[in-house]
Amino acid sequence: MRIAYIQKDPFVNMGVTALAAYCAEHGHESHVIIENAERDLKRTLRRLDIDVVGFSVTTGLHLWALAVASKVKRWFPNVVTVFGGMHATFYPEMVEGEACDVVCRGDGEEGMRELMDALEAGEDYTGIKNLWVKDTAGNVYRNPMRPLEQNLDKYPFPDRSIYDKYSFVKNQKIEGFITGRGCPDNCSFCFHVGLKKIMKGLGTYSRRKSVEYVISEIEHFLARYPLRRLVFRDDTFVVDYDEYVKPLMKLYRERIGLPFSCLVRADYMSEDSIRDLAESGCFAVKMGVESGNEYMRNKIMHKHLSNAEILETMRLFHKYGIMVQTSNILGSPGETLDSAWETLEFNAQLKPEHAWCSLIQPYPGTTIQDLVMKEGMLPPGFDPDEFEQSYFMATPVDIENKREISNLQKLFPIAVRYPALLPLVKEAIKLPPNRAYNMAFKAHYAYSIMRINDMEILDFLRIGLYTRNYFSQTSF
Repeated sequence: MRIAYIQKDPFVNMGVTALAAYCAEHGHESHVIIENAERDLKRTLRRLDIDVVGFSVTTGLHLWALAVASKVKRWFPNVVTVFGGMHATFYPEMVEGEACDVVCRGDGEEGMRELMDALEAGEDYTGIKNLWVKDTAGNVYRNPMRPLEQNLDKYPFPDRSIYDKYSFVKNQKIEGFITGRGCPDNCSFCFHVGLKKIMKGLGTYSRRKSVEYVISEIEHFLARYPLRRLVFRDDTFVVDYDEYVKPLMKLYRERIGLPFSCLVRADYMSEDSIRDLAESGCFAVKMGVESGNEYMRNKIMHKHLSNAEILETMRLFHKYGIMVQTSNILGSPGETLDSAWETLEFNAQLKPEHAWCSLIQPYPGTTIQDLVMKEGMLPPGFDPDEFEQSYFMATPVDIENKREISNLQKLFPIAVRYPALLPLVKEAIKLPPNRAYNMAFKAHYAYSIMRINDMEILDFLRIGLYTRNYFSQTSF
């Protein structure tokens, strides 16, 4: 059986590479199609003789995926369309629409392998766990979730070769790796809170590959693709530093030795661990600040971090020469213009290499969604289909001084980098939203991608050709 995963963005989807590798072990062929890089999607699908088309979607991006799937179903009525990812997991009811035949919830390896096996054998697949399936008569079968796989080492190394047809992806000198699945934290804006509820009673939620597996996976990749840098993309890479990350770093220094970046939390770090990261080749980290106002950060966003902890951790990163990108969110329930301004001033005090800032999105499964709904802060009749694809451009949440806060978010990274502009920014946010602010935000965002990821200019320009719709709702 042949499956094609269609995606909008020109980046490696790590979940797709994992599914491709596991299905390949069982005799099924996977392909990736990046829509923006194809002149004729219909012709490409016909040439590949595809049996199944898959989409991994987040909320907002699902609208694009449904539109593409509708076209696929018109062109090839017998092709089975499968939707996975966070949106499908939280809104499996999307299978009731005409464009979607199957929804895969949670981890996808076993469900997708069983689906492909059944399709190949011409057998019934309506009872596969983790899948919601719609039959030809329109009946929907809502199957339960299966236990979480605890031994992640049982799966083969992800198959990134499925992206090799796209030279702008294959020839990049930066690649991402993950050491596990899940997250022990409960940040109110994050999908992990809702996913833990769905997975309750099915096994330990946060799981990691063995240290040897991770190092061997990287070596396996390097034997085929030369890299300058790599990225550990775990939501919080530094969890359980002494027991897991420190042994990993030891082997990494001995057998890999490339510069890398990762995600961190201030309260998981110490001077010893930061020194260890630096000595192991860590040149940049991404660290959540979320808000400069401790009430907003801790009571609303559930981060449980003091300003003092963040300041001290930032001092240590500066001391050991590690660049920091801070992550921030404006517009949460209870946000005022004063608290948003506190976030800007706190970031200016931290002096990060880049201050990443988004607008709050009450995504499905998040605690923040529950709070927003309880407080009546969404427009009447708001539907998940109204979410923007990008959390940078707008928020549906009704907050005080929404226009000023939205403008502040667009000017945020520039103001942090150049604090002398703060008086000017304070006046500029009073103006109506405009294209100039959006362009300034996008330009600085592009700069940060190059700087934090140490991306070569030619790689950046190649990727840029295929991200023309990155900040827009749809590309159709």
